[in-house]
Amino acid sequence: MLRSALSFLLIAALAGFALTVDEILDKVEANENPQTSRAEMTQIVHRADGRKNVSKLMSYSYDKGDKGLMEYITPARIKGMKILTLNDGDDIWMYSPRTSRVRKIASHQKKQSVNNSDFSYEDMSMSDTRADYTCSLEGEDTKDGVACYRIAAVPKDPDEVLYSKMMLWVDTKKCIGIEVHYFDENGELWKKLFVKDVEKAGKYWTAKSIEMHNVQKGTKTIMQMDKIENDIDLDASMFSERYLRK
Repeated sequence: MLRSALSFLLIAALAGFALTVDEILDKVEANENPQTSRAEMTQIVHRADGRKNVSKLMSYSYDKGDKGLMEYITPARIKGMKILTLNDGDDIWMYSPRTSRVRKIASHQKKQSVNNSDFSYEDMSMSDTRADYTCSLEGEDTKDGVACYRIAAVPKDPDEVLYSKMMLWVDTKKCIGIEVHYFDENGELWKKLFVKDVEKAGKYWTAKSIEMHNVQKGTKTIMQMDKIENDIDLDASMFSERYLRK
């Protein structure tokens, strides 16, 4: 009886130190959302027929990811195209140099592809999963030799989001998501996100490569981080509709 009681107390004590899903996601967001950031990136879209489209872009974030800006540098046909996200991605504007017009992305348009990639506008602007999804900790797994928390996310309102479910794997030590599975409206696996070559950029764990695989279409998009700087001085006026036209 005494041994059973001590075992129960030990288990209870250990359980008290376990992280909740909210604590895990708080740590992920703190790591993935520095106060400001600037990144030079290469986007490589691999089509199902084997062709590749390569683009260069600059990406900026402000106020811990509340505001974001992406500007395409090459190729010439999309040079100057800009995407502005505000209010944690709830509001998105896109500037097209071809038409010299700024348009707001409507809610139903957030499901569309960005620059023919495997990322949607919703993917690009999702900085707080908990805003639209109810998350639960399902256990722990190992991914490529890395101990991970396995988290399930189901939509609070299925009509307002793109995915019927997401599964996230978070590195238990570095507190960075390293794999995500996305499911379509029929509950079928649609896309897989892989975070690769994680290393420190200042005080933040950062991926040098992010891959989105569309398992239904047989395509993938790779986002390479050529250079990244965190917690730097950025002009707040960059994150405005007026700046998009510059």
